[in-house]
Amino acid sequence: MRDQKRHRNAADRRYGNTLMIAGLGAGGNKIKKQIRNIERLLAKKREVLSDKVIVDNERALQALRLELAAAEERALARANSRKYHMVRFFERKKAMRHYRQAQRDVNNAAEKNEQLIANLRKAEVDLCYVVNFPKTQKYVALFAGEEDSTEDTIATRRAYLEEVERQLAAGTLPVPLEAAVRGKKLPRESAGIRLAGEVDETHDGVEEFDKHAIDAPESEEDDFFE
Repeated sequence: MRDQKRHRNAADRRYGNTLMIAGLGAGGNKIKKQIRNIERLLAKKREVLSDKVIVDNERALQALRLELAAAEERALARANSRKYHMVRFFERKKAMRHYRQAQRDVNNAAEKNEQLIANLRKAEVDLCYVVNFPKTQKYVALFAGEEDSTEDTIATRRAYLEEVERQLAAGTLPVPLEAAVRGKKLPRESAGIRLAGEVDETHDGVEEFDKHAIDAPESEEDDFFE
């Protein structure tokens, strides 16, 4: 019994002060290594660890998994920013032109015109769509036209437009209309809007689109959305 207690105390001294939090804020590969270390520790040494050390490491494991998910999301956002930079850049310029023209039409109208107001509202939603579209999803072009789109693409575009319109009315967009008009972009910490039940296209991490992206420093290459 005494030997077992001595063995447990020795295990606690060795592993109890290493809560494996060194991976927090690190790159994805380092976080994955820390996760594997904890999993192996708990699998092989659980019987000789105290309850406190086990709980501490399980909490650290949970925190590291959350950090890994955040790192993967950041890497995916960077990859999509590079991939869709040009189309989003030109779509924003087009959406801004439509917005300014619609606004001028409303301001210059001799009397209240419901059609012009509706046109302005649509232009506002379109601009907010381009700016707030989630960086973690494949970008669905706004001005591609339904005749050039598949049924799934059309449905996805409509779903995001409806969500943008809803959040615009509620004042909950990551980048509000007024900020979008001033040229504001999605902040780095924001992935953009989300649909209910939406899952980010991380593809089992980010290795499928760039196995090094998760550990790469954030680039200023996309000066429009990053």
